[in-house]
Amino acid sequence: MKRVNLLLPAIVLLALTGCQTAPVVVSEPIKTFTTSPECIEFTLQAEDETIVGFRPVYFEVNSDKSYSKLDTHMTCIADYLAFHSDKEIDVQGFTDDKGTVKYNKALAQRRADGLVEYLLSLGTSNEQLVSSTKVIEDRGVKLSRSERSKIRRVNFAVASKTL
Repeated sequence: MKRVNLLLPAIVLLALTGCQTAPVVVSEPIKTFTTSPECIEFTLQAEDETIVGFRPVYFEVNSDKSYSKLDTHMTCIADYLAFHSDKEIDVQGFTDDKGTVKYNKALAQRRADGLVEYLLSLGTSNEQLVSSTKVIEDRGVKLSRSERSKIRRVNFAVASKTL
């Protein structure tokens, strides 16, 4: 009888301690990126972390040669397109407001086309690249040297591939 009396409290104690639940830790979901970690610095991402574009490439005045080191940047864009066949990049050439509209349009196109050629040399599919131009017209607004340097660029906008 004594044996049952000792066993019963032990079973009750085990049952009570077993019923206690450990605190539930809810962790944030692991954030994943659709590109390699070394390319993150070149990406432009929406709040849900989808890639909507890549950082711009900037140009000197009256030049279609970039003053940025392009190797890693362009390789990241090419790699992204290689792994996302449903996407395309709109390579958008820009110029500042100096010069004629005709000259600036041609310069913007050379800037965009030069980077399209660079991406093609890295093995990017021509079907995933679209080029366009954006010319800023002189409307009498005085832009600073710094503002103009930010306008002389090529943007890379990610879009779903057009059929």
